[in-house]
Amino acid sequence: MYKRIFLKISWESLWWEKWEWLDHEYMRWLAKNIQWLQSKWYQIALMVWAGNIFRGRDQGKWIDPAIWHYAGMLATMVNALVLQNIMHQEDIKSSVFSAIEMPRYIKTINKISAVKRLESDHIVICAWGSGNPFCTTDLWSVIRALELDCEVLIKCSSIDGVYTADPKLDSQATRYETITYKEALSQWLKVMDQSAFWMAMEHWLPTYVTHIDSLSELDFSVNKGTLLS
Repeated sequence: MYKRIFLKISWESLWWEKWEWLDHEYMRWLAKNIQWLQSKWYQIALMVWAGNIFRGRDQGKWIDPAIWHYAGMLATMVNALVLQNIMHQEDIKSSVFSAIEMPRYIKTINKISAVKRLESDHIVICAWGSGNPFCTTDLWSVIRALELDCEVLIKCSSIDGVYTADPKLDSQATRYETITYKEALSQWLKVMDQSAFWMAMEHWLPTYVTHIDSLSELDFSVNKGTLLS
């Protein structure tokens, strides 16, 4: 169905029973499941998270919003380097790219270089978001997915799709099998931020929302997630 996919992994989905700011057991599980996906002939790019290290919205008003955006983007570098090292331990080929220049540690994102890595069976790990403050991880993911010619954005979270309301708060909420971006926007569904919805819709990029546990058996089934298009 798709050949090149982009994974957006929500940090909330990382909270296992034993939460740690860097859960090595989880990271290894994630690396192995991404490798399994790759064995199904997918070319895979992904955006790393930062909320396990620094979550700006929880910092209140004591810090300038632009500064906490910088700190959050810097935290993605930590996760990217750790994930790449764990992939290396598992003999999984991977390459890390940053939105800003950090030549001593990491390559700066460049479409031609990143696509060549994808075509050479490397997992491409994107860090530092878009390089700009006030952009959400949803928007970062759409930007990178479009830049790398990915055919679908897969959002993995702690919820198995898009619901009429937050299923953690409303027991009557029902899950959509499919929904259009326009419908999601008109209903103010908060599975992604509005700017990400608009950009994905404008560029005809479908988004598949599923639970992180479905990563090991991803088949884009409507029984395991919701397709936005």
